[in-house]
Amino acid sequence: MSIDSTEDAPSREDAPVVLVVDDDEDLAETCEYWLEAGQYVPIVANSGEEALEAMTADVDAVLLDRRMPTLSGDEVLEAIRERGFDVPVAMMTAVAPDTDIVDMPFDDYLVKPVSQDDVLEAVDEMLARSSFDDDVREYFAMSSTESALAARESEELRDAEELAALRDEITEQYEAYEPVIERRERELERLTHINTVIRQVDRVLVDAESREGIESEVCASLAASGAYSVAWITGYNERTERFDPRVAAGADVDRIEAATADVSEVATRVSEAVRTGEVRVIESVSERHRAAVLGEDASGSETSAVVAPLSYREKTYGALLVYADREDAFGEQELEVFGELGARIGNGINSVEQRNLLLADTIVELEFQHTDRSDPFVDLSASTGATTNLKGVASTSDASLTCYLEASGISGASFLEAATTHDRVEDVRLVTEGDPSLLEVTVSSSAVHTLSSAGATVKTFRVEAGEGRLVAEVAPDADLKALARAVESAYPETAVISKRRVERSVQSDESFRRDLEDRLTDRQQTAMETAFSAGYYDWPRESTAEEVAAAMDISSPTLHEHLRAGERKLLESFMSEVDDDER
Repeated sequence: MSIDSTEDAPSREDAPVVLVVDDDEDLAETCEYWLEAGQYVPIVANSGEEALEAMTADVDAVLLDRRMPTLSGDEVLEAIRERGFDVPVAMMTAVAPDTDIVDMPFDDYLVKPVSQDDVLEAVDEMLARSSFDDDVREYFAMSSTESALAARESEELRDAEELAALRDEITEQYEAYEPVIERRERELERLTHINTVIRQVDRVLVDAESREGIESEVCASLAASGAYSVAWITGYNERTERFDPRVAAGADVDRIEAATADVSEVATRVSEAVRTGEVRVIESVSERHRAAVLGEDASGSETSAVVAPLSYREKTYGALLVYADREDAFGEQELEVFGELGARIGNGINSVEQRNLLLADTIVELEFQHTDRSDPFVDLSASTGATTNLKGVASTSDASLTCYLEASGISGASFLEAATTHDRVEDVRLVTEGDPSLLEVTVSSSAVHTLSSAGATVKTFRVEAGEGRLVAEVAPDADLKALARAVESAYPETAVISKRRVERSVQSDESFRRDLEDRLTDRQQTAMETAFSAGYYDWPRESTAEEVAAAMDISSPTLHEHLRAGERKLLESFMSEVDDDER
């Protein structure tokens, strides 16, 4: 079984839509913030009328206040059902529940005040239940109603017998569907645990300073959840088919390292996950595998496992392995969540590596020999005989990369013609004709794109007649093997030819300021300081160019001339510092 998990994280287009209905605008906005943090797409309505206008087939769940003027939440719920929307609804209200809610067609009942965990857990569970059979979903809805009423003293209820009748109906439903309900209850419990872990991971990613910190927190959270017995993270060398267990919780990582390398069952699943970027499942773990991971004392238990790749775009950081003490423990929804978790961990590791690269005093330079003509820059050099040098990257997206390229040994017009007809060039523009010429080239793929996506910074990329040399900078604690594999996997005719540590020279703020002051004339510096103080650079502008010019008693064209010259020198100072750091 496999679930595609190559996406960085669920996109806004894929995320479930939650309609929040509450006339308390502050609470509605707070719920909006909470839901966005929980990877949902919220829509806010501050009245029953707005709610019915916003209610479409795109809405996946509703949080509905009962007490609203003009059109109450009860009336909105009734209208939603009459219009044929079978969307899960949670009543979220300060109205104390009474037996009048027994026959209301909602799925959950939240009593204010509510917390972020209350809201997210309710939405998580409602969406999970929405895939259940109608009778099973009804059982869980009735159970939610019973739980809300059970929070009150029986003598406070309008009709305590109605609550007793509800409990009898729940018992009958449970007896009729006991095996299915028990299985679904276990699924909901595990989904709640793993969604909690994902949100813990999200919080960790904000402050994480190291890859080890991310991995340790993930494994500890999973093992402590109660739903899983062991979690561990491993690197994997595809060439040698050997493991590199790094972190474990619920088991001894030293034992895992010593015992698992020869367990083909583990090797096969990890290899498949790393190679394909897809989640893999071991439905029933063998005794040998179980003993290797859990120890000899676990030899008699039933165990299943899931393997989730830790991927960020083309780069894979290894795999997460999670074990449960039962066979067939991982359902489809749970596998999708583990795919998401693996992508989030990979994204987090990549972010840490990029941040460490920016802050590091010492960096590592990897130099690649690159002759693979599936890279359009190599192919264009080979086909035209030109020598090309990468001068800068203008923009990066998931789909394309825009680069500024110097081409020599050929006219700019000739290179432009070759690039225009190239099947892997999306757009090209001749910026300047000369020797060399400068061109703006947008491509859908390149080793530059692969390295940038994997957290490296491309320092130089020179190609002469199809023979390329590419130098990339990475943080010293980055996974260099994973980075090299990402490039070599995408471009087989590419190889690392050197690795070296380089000390960065960092210019102080004071020396940067002195250098800039030496470059600027007095009038340029005065113009920039006046424009900045007057709010000319704010948006919307607090002062126009005419007003700033009048303050300086000069004309607008003169002001623009001073500003443009000063801005260029400011950029030159900054770019000079960058160039110095790169040397």
